[in-house]
Amino acid sequence: MKRVCVVIPARNEEKTIGKVIKSIPRLPFFSVSYIVVIDNNTTDNTASVATKAGARVINTGSRKGLAEAFRVGLKEAVKQNVDVVVTIDADAQYSPEDIPNLVAPISAEKADIVLGSRFAGGIEDMPITKKIGNVFFTLITRTLTGVRISDSQTGFRAMTRKVAESLEITSDYTYTQEMIIDAAFKGFQIREKPIFFAKRQSGKSRLIPNLLLYASKAMKAIIKSYIRNTLKPKFKGDSRVSSRLSTGEVGK
Repeated sequence: MKRVCVVIPARNEEKTIGKVIKSIPRLPFFSVSYIVVIDNNTTDNTASVATKAGARVINTGSRKGLAEAFRVGLKEAVKQNVDVVVTIDADAQYSPEDIPNLVAPISAEKADIVLGSRFAGGIEDMPITKKIGNVFFTLITRTLTGVRISDSQTGFRAMTRKVAESLEITSDYTYTQEMIIDAAFKGFQIREKPIFFAKRQSGKSRLIPNLLLYASKAMKAIIKSYIRNTLKPKFKGDSRVSSRLSTGEVGK
């Protein structure tokens, strides 16, 4: 059976992290062999709750951005020599029950990356400012890459180990759009699957608490990633069109 690693970035999510870990389902043809929580210098009992629930906890050592937690998680997954990496948030807004749907296209070798789309699925609650921001950044990401996606900010994703090994994430704050741009230019096949996004059960976003700061840093990361990738020499056989999707593929 192929091995799956579930990476969960977390900061002060003691009320929900245990539920997320315990809700990770069994997968057909896959074994969830490793669950790692990237503790972004929490001040509550997130680490101990996660450990009791069966996850390994890695502390970043200081409060850093989501991109750093993502990099640490991918590095650990690659180190464990797993076949597939799944990233999901610790606040229980994404349902672990959707993991099999994200992994299925990878299992069928129809995708290298599968994004869980809230807009193709269902959203129980999301502030209008975040919806507008998502539409804006998704449009930019689609325009720069040609990849027809509906949710470029989703934190619920599945990818092959090859993708995890190949990604170049340079931002210190957010990785979501930069990952798509980098993967698209590397020729990886990107698909979406609809997911349900629940209302936050407690507290507020802690990894990215400031929307204006997020917007400015996300735009900076997008520009840097696009320039970096367009300036790279093009090698024979570099098929970037493989990541271009038709609208009809989204959600299938």
